[in-house]
Amino acid sequence: RIKDPLNKLFQHFIPPLIKLVRRKCKEFVVTKDSELVASLLRLLGSQLSSLFSEDATKRPGSSDIPKLLDGTFLFSLIWSVGASSDAAGRKLFEETLKGLLTSEGAPKITVPPPDKASIYDQVFDLSRLKWLGWLETIPNFGIAPGTEFSDIIVPTIDTATYSYLLEQLATNGHHVLFVGPTGTGKSVMVIEKLMSGLPEAYIPHFMNFSAQTSANQTQDIIDGKVDKRRKGVYGPPLGCKLVIFVDDLNMPAKETYGAQPPIELLRQWMDHKGWYDRKEIAFRQLIDIQFVTAMGPPGGGRTAITCRYSRHFNTVSLTPFTAQSLSRIFTTILEWYIKGGTGAPATCAAQIVQATISVFNTVAEELLPTPDKSHYTFNLRDLSKVVQGIMMSPPDRVDSADTAFKLWIHESKRIFQDRLINDTDRTWFHELQGKVSMEVFKKPLDALIGDGCNGKGLIMYSDFITKNPDPMKRPYEWVESMEDTIKIATDYLEDYNAMTNKPMNLVLFGYVIEHLCRISRIIRQPRGHALLIGVGGSGRQSATRLAAAISDCSLVQIEITKNYDKNAWADDLKAMFQKSGASNTRTVFLFNDTQIVLDSMLEDINNILNTGEVPNLFPQDELNQIIDAVMPRAREAKRASTPA
Repeated sequence: RIKDPLNKLFQHFIPPLIKLVRRKCKEFVVTKDSELVASLLRLLGSQLSSLFSEDATKRPGSSDIPKLLDGTFLFSLIWSVGASSDAAGRKLFEETLKGLLTSEGAPKITVPPPDKASIYDQVFDLSRLKWLGWLETIPNFGIAPGTEFSDIIVPTIDTATYSYLLEQLATNGHHVLFVGPTGTGKSVMVIEKLMSGLPEAYIPHFMNFSAQTSANQTQDIIDGKVDKRRKGVYGPPLGCKLVIFVDDLNMPAKETYGAQPPIELLRQWMDHKGWYDRKEIAFRQLIDIQFVTAMGPPGGGRTAITCRYSRHFNTVSLTPFTAQSLSRIFTTILEWYIKGGTGAPATCAAQIVQATISVFNTVAEELLPTPDKSHYTFNLRDLSKVVQGIMMSPPDRVDSADTAFKLWIHESKRIFQDRLINDTDRTWFHELQGKVSMEVFKKPLDALIGDGCNGKGLIMYSDFITKNPDPMKRPYEWVESMEDTIKIATDYLEDYNAMTNKPMNLVLFGYVIEHLCRISRIIRQPRGHALLIGVGGSGRQSATRLAAAISDCSLVQIEITKNYDKNAWADDLKAMFQKSGASNTRTVFLFNDTQIVLDSMLEDINNILNTGEVPNLFPQDELNQIIDAVMPRAREAKRASTPA
């Protein structure tokens, strides 16, 4: 009942569609024909698992089997053979598949996908045995009061699709590789799903690769997450499965002969289920482990991974968010914020989102990276940072649409204009904002900004104008007067000099205040990090020290000595983590390019920025002390402890 129908489906659909993918579609990761068919079989097996259930009540009736086979085959075909190409390739794949469904000699499909919608916007419902739109599978969405911006994930067709595929494959023991341009939400979606969307028996662990990642580091990280089961066999706690998420998989640099050692180590596990202990030279078998990975398309420092490794994965390409999806995400968030107590009309949320997308698209197309502007790289994270910046202002301070628009002007300048290196580019961006303001807000830029804080149209927001012992309770507000702000900052400077043994003899003026406001804004944001670029003596460190003091943060900076080595670096990092984590002290880590004496420093900082930790930094006894120190706060925040 299963073999013959499936055989006909494979014979009719697979050869022409693989031929299409090879000749006319562009793949982010080059695949082999056998890889695509293997991916199809893995996903199909996951979808048909109910057929082989030990519980007879969960098996479908004989009359439902044809529908189940046809629907699951087409769905698996779309998200395996049809999931490796870019957006243009998907369009060709859809046209060809629909043609094959109605071609001469085509097998009769009992549940064909609806013609009206794209096949990529449909899911075959395994319980109702019919096609549904992805949006129909998303429950009513609402944002709880007090939710942090970084914790808000608005469900869209894209997030629903990739979360479903990840769950289907991961819970059936298959490895998944997500490939897509920066800013398509790969990491956010995977982390969210692994943290809250899988059964409790699945323990997630997160790793980030970079150009400096070595095979030994990778092995030590994974070995540190498994326990001994019996002689030579290691794994997560009994009854659990360790799901390792490797982000930026293709970042490790190639060695002399073209291999990427960390990837070769992971491939060895895929092929042989283990590796050798480097101390005892004994083979360690690792069980109950599976991998979920994400990477950007090869190019710009990212390399192509070998097919010998990628063949173990189901490869899913993530296409950039559509304008409709972007609008849905950010309009939902902004409407929630505006309705939370602002005096602005809810309709201005859609206008702000439209303006932000318009500015982003123009900047991404026009301001391209060059050798002297290598940091002119813009992605969808910049869109979210603009919205996040707007939401820093207390709702009661946004009393009208014009106030909301003025806040948008400032946040757009902070995200996009602060990255620009010369007056020509900054003037171009200011004119772009003026054009978008007229098109979307129907108001000239000058009318919204007014005279600014300096009488010349300078727009600034800050959180240290209104004094409060708790820096997080200070409102993020419009700076009305530069002179008053200089006086306030001077008071903070005097307080800082009175408390420190290294006083700063600074003369504060408009230029310094601008940078002080920018740095304070970043320190205030959750996961806010800044890369300050400037010539020596331009005040980067002094402004950061004062901004940290204003924000009531403890400033940590390493001191390089003649004998500074890896152990000293590890001790400094431990002290910083103890202060910020175990002691719960708001901390600013100030790191200068002249302090990079070890290549591994950048690797460790990369891990801090991406995952919030340095792998294997603390021995187990120190780790237990830290866990005991943070456990009361974890319980208070309703964060469960994990066995790993």
